[in-house]
Amino acid sequence: MRFLPAPTVPMLHTLQTLVTDLSPYLHQYGYLLLALAIAVEGFGIPAPGQALLMVSGVLAADGELALHWVLLVAAISAFGGNLVGYFLGQRGDRWLRQKGWLSAATEARLHQFIERHGIAVLLFSRFIEGLKQTMALGCGLARMPLRAFLLGNALATAVWVTLFGLGPALLWHERQPLMQFYQAHHNLTWGVGAAAVLTLALTWRWRQRRQATL
Repeated sequence: MRFLPAPTVPMLHTLQTLVTDLSPYLHQYGYLLLALAIAVEGFGIPAPGQALLMVSGVLAADGELALHWVLLVAAISAFGGNLVGYFLGQRGDRWLRQKGWLSAATEARLHQFIERHGIAVLLFSRFIEGLKQTMALGCGLARMPLRAFLLGNALATAVWVTLFGLGPALLWHERQPLMQFYQAHHNLTWGVGAAAVLTLALTWRWRQRRQATL
């Protein structure tokens, strides 16, 4: 059976491209680069933390890095970086208002949004570029209770590291069978994925409406 090129399996192709582009940097700087890139994202500085985590997982699958160190470094860096962002947000609201970068209306909407959605905002923002770098700051600005932030941060970190660190490590050597399966059943694959996303969206919407009526 013939394997189709990149458009057939875009995610695997993207991962292969990332491995080619980023693995030399990880070979040179190792876990330190991974830690710094992930940590600085937690307090608002854009960096290729997620891409480096995925490539680190692949290198671990090939025996070039230790998987347990990849996961541990990524988890500590993600959790710690977000915690720094949270405390910066708590202490930076006055400075942002003085600079004119945070209006009273924006701050009020931020408070309302985070109070309404709580821990869920930390979980979902971890997978959205832009929000991933700023949500911890926003939680600090909105004065989210520290206990709730720590719980949400731990949950988001665990899910994120599992998907983007452990996931590539487990699936890397199965990429050819996956590509073959996708070629044979690509309509089914997209259908199941779309159904899963729709189910999650409807469940989330139902919970929001239920909370609004309580």
